Amino acid sequence: MLHPGHISTMPLQQPAHIQSLTPTPSPLTHHIHTRTSSSLTHTHMYMGLMGNLLKVLACAELEHGPIVFLDFEHAQPTEAETAVWNQVSAVLEEAHGILAELQSYNGAGQEIREAIQNPGDLALQEKAWNAVCPLVAKLKRFYEFSLRLENALRSLLEALTSPPYAPMQHLEREQALAKQFAEILHFTLSFDELKMTNPAIQNDFSYYRRTISRNRLNNQQLEAENEVNNEMANRMSLFYAEATPMLKTLSNATTKFVSENKTLPIEDTTDCLSTMACVCRVMLETPEYRCRFTNTDTMLFCMRVMVGVIILYDHVHPVGAFAKTSKIDMKGCIKVLKEQPSNSVEGLLNALRYTTRHLNDDSTSKQIRALLQ
Repeated sequence: MLHPGHISTMPLQQPAHIQSLTPTPSPLTHHIHTRTSSSLTHTHMYMGLMGNLLKVLACAELEHGPIVFLDFEHAQPTEAETAVWNQVSAVLEEAHGILAELQSYNGAGQEIREAIQNPGDLALQEKAWNAVCPLVAKLKRFYEFSLRLENALRSLLEALTSPPYAPMQHLEREQALAKQFAEILHFTLSFDELKMTNPAIQNDFSYYRRTISRNRLNNQQLEAENEVNNEMANRMSLFYAEATPMLKTLSNATTKFVSENKTLPIEDTTDCLSTMACVCRVMLETPEYRCRFTNTDTMLFCMRVMVGVIILYDHVHPVGAFAKTSKIDMKGCIKVLKEQPSNSVEGLLNALRYTTRHLNDDSTSKQIRALLQ
């Protein structure tokens, strides 16, 4: 077992030297288990698997050269990492509650239907309104959390790309921060998958906005407007209109980070992303590594992180992730996704189809487009 900060190179054909990937339950995992259902517990458990999964965080010439193995299993922040780590850790702790609330979001569909079908029944109108208002307050919390997640990502990008170190050196030196980066991506894909399969979110919010507009025309102001005013409602509407709102937030944040740091080479950011993508792909497609996964939860974690960094890379890199010159093997990444049960990866494939920027560019090969049909 390697110690944090220690690196070792070994050939790809010797994966047996990697320590067991069996996850060790952490206090965080126990906390989540006591709070949520079994299915949601699994979602949160992925967020603690980074230490066991991403033994590989930097690879070069995978087909012909060595792989560098880093031990993330017990990664703790160094003194230099502590300030950023504490900031991001607070956000990740809140992320668990956000996923729990979204998992249990049932909507007010029945009350809304009854109110619409009986427009003259004031009691039903009030019942629907009272059902929708607390749900909209919850949606507001989700949106506001996306802003905190954006700030956390920016802090991590600053730490993982700042001079004088090269991206590879950052990933070796700041293991705890790299782990948090992957956990943010995992949360983001988890949130978006839940949102995409829950039409009640947009239905509830649409009813709320229609009711507010109707009462404003009648010179009435409802108490709920004090919490979600028109400006906030407009921002929330744009957020939830996205197929993958959290990932869109991170993509925009990454693009903004690069554009605002003119002296920082774009490659410092994209190399960090492409490295993580290739690592996840190798872990998924290589039987010697994959056989060490104890359950499908570990594989899903890896797939989500891979898709997340691909999308960020595609938004930041001038020619994107799908061009022949891309440092990401897109054919290999898509292939490994499509080899999994469709119900577990359809949301991830949709994220690649609809959230990336360069998929439909002329530089994208027909073969890659066909793979995503």
